[in-house]
Amino acid sequence: METIAVYWESRIKTYGFQRVTDLALIELSCPFSDIKSLGEILSQDDLQTLRPKFIIAQESDHKISFLFCLPVKEGKDFHASLKENPRPTPHRYIYPVGIIFFYGPHFGDRYGIADATFSTLSKADIKIIASGCSSASVFLVLDQDDIDKAEDVLSETFEVAK
Repeated sequence: METIAVYWESRIKTYGFQRVTDLALIELSCPFSDIKSLGEILSQDDLQTLRPKFIIAQESDHKISFLFCLPVKEGKDFHASLKENPRPTPHRYIYPVGIIFFYGPHFGDRYGIADATFSTLSKADIKIIASGCSSASVFLVLDQDDIDKAEDVLSETFEVAK
């Protein structure tokens, strides 16, 4: 006989919420067949010094998308370089955005953390621009104006461990 234990707490514990604000989000997308041109753009000398605070890649419909959250100046410069590129690069530029991220003592031992996060923000009408989750942490890219509200509503769902 096998026994399976699941850790459950009525209010999910977290070590608190951290934020990074004053960021710009840039999303680059291209078909897989044109990924070489995307690599050429990202390997330009002036882009080698980028210090992204968040990067995520996703695939859908035979395309790949990369999202970067960069400090404001780097984001504006990167956006300008993409516009000046001899071969126009379709991209999305959103400014200002912020990141709120958190992790908890039992995030790897229980289910429902992503659902609790996304449903809490949805009920508060907070739009998630991008997200990344692992078994230990949650990262959310939001409109910068929503960061305070997001922390407030998430604090009602998650308990800060002492």
